[in-house]
Amino acid sequence: MVLWQSDLRVSWRSQWLSLLLHGIVAAIVLFIPWPLSYTPVWMLLLSLVVFDCVRSQRRIHARQGEAKLLMDNRFKWQGVEWEIVGEPWMVQSGMMLRLRQPNKRRCRHLWLAADSMDEREWRDLRRLIVQTQTLTRTPH
Repeated sequence: MVLWQSDLRVSWRSQWLSLLLHGIVAAIVLFIPWPLSYTPVWMLLLSLVVFDCVRSQRRIHARQGEAKLLMDNRFKWQGVEWEIVGEPWMVQSGMMLRLRQPNKRRCRHLWLAADSMDEREWRDLRRLIVQTQTLTRTPH
């Protein structure tokens, strides 16, 4: 049974934060007074920052699509059903879920940004996650 569902959009806040952080690191690399012999080093560092920024933006864009919270601490995302492992980390701007596919050991982290869904959907998800975590912690 589906407890909650949403069609996740691209988080503009996450995109801007990623661009800001990568821009700050790139500015630091550019403004450090490098000796002329270190030109290949700072060019390599700057290239790594740019490539990581592009990778970060692609990952943010990949986090859109249909998401569903199911019974028994399960989460369906990108057509795959996952188990929610441990307690989600929640802040005002989003939550980090630790997900694992059934019969697999490796976990995957999914950041759900509050601005990637409607305000009502975000409130409902937070409430349901807190309720679910409270129920799993109490002894039966």
